[in-house]
Amino acid sequence: MPPLLRTDADLRAALPALWAAPALALDTEFHPEKAYFPKLMLVQLGPVGGEPIIVDPLGSVNLRLLGEVLSKKRLLVHGGAQDLLLIQRELGAVPTEVFDTQLAAGFAGLGYPRRLQDLLVALGGPELEKGETLSDWSRRPLSADQLGYAVDDIRVLPGLVETLEARLERFGNWEIFAAAQAEVLTMSIAPPDDDIVWRRVPGAHLLSPPERAALRELAGWREARARGLDTAPGHLVSDAVLLDLVRRRPTTVERLRENRRMPSQVWRQYGEEVLAVLQGSSETIPPPPLARGPRVDALRLAARLVAESRGIAGDLLLTESELNYILEEKLSENWRRRALGPEFQDLLEERLLMTASGRLIRAQLR
Repeated sequence: MPPLLRTDADLRAALPALWAAPALALDTEFHPEKAYFPKLMLVQLGPVGGEPIIVDPLGSVNLRLLGEVLSKKRLLVHGGAQDLLLIQRELGAVPTEVFDTQLAAGFAGLGYPRRLQDLLVALGGPELEKGETLSDWSRRPLSADQLGYAVDDIRVLPGLVETLEARLERFGNWEIFAAAQAEVLTMSIAPPDDDIVWRRVPGAHLLSPPERAALRELAGWREARARGLDTAPGHLVSDAVLLDLVRRRPTTVERLRENRRMPSQVWRQYGEEVLAVLQGSSETIPPPPLARGPRVDALRLAARLVAESRGIAGDLLLTESELNYILEEKLSENWRRRALGPEFQDLLEERLLMTASGRLIRAQLR
């Protein structure tokens, strides 16, 4: 069973093995429920070529002792955006080189996003025991089953990385993957952008320009307030209530509370703030509408066909925001353009058409 490091002395004794390793497999256990930032419960580290260790954030250990080594070593993760955010916040680590196996699979003909277990099975690897997936990681002492589960993922990551590196070479997608990985790393540890969270609200594409302006300001307020309270934004005010507010535009607290789903805490403590945000939004320039409709659907499908012919998962390329940039001709020459290649530009300019069966054909010039 791997050692559970709970004191500074324990951790200092493990540091030489971490520094000596060429790379470190990284995983964490956390509780995401209701809090804005997940609560870190365990940090699992697997020095490549060495034995894994588990660091206990709930012990009397100074996690910052790990910051330097995790900032300078190559980190191997799977779906690691949340892990990277947590080690940046809790350990002060700013990683410089990361290999995310979930992301790499999306550029190696294996689809995206895929669970680690599914990815291993697809490649003929071992099956992992997942009986502790919803375990309560805050309880101490941890059971032997919990500790075994905690290190299963980091034990298999080095071998999986080798397999995926070979597939990336075979598909010719190494450079595009590296650019995408750098982008994911930057976004994982970057401060949140409260001005764009409105795009994630279901139904935002149906709003009028003034309503979009109000939603942008109100969703940004909710995000910042939830962060300050360390609660989930949707737990503070639901998306449905946000949409109701930007459509009704109440001007008094009494009108604010007419929505029966409006939490009493919000209208009692922050009612005047909400009203001020709604009123101030009328003086701002509305954001452009979100792209929707048959042409967008066709382009999304066409992009998937073009990308997957090159072993790249379509879902990695065209999020709704990226489609907006493409349709507004604002997408820079980034990795997405390189991944899609000239065929997608031909689709945009209607030199290439997609048939009802999904086949791409050249348009007939008149």
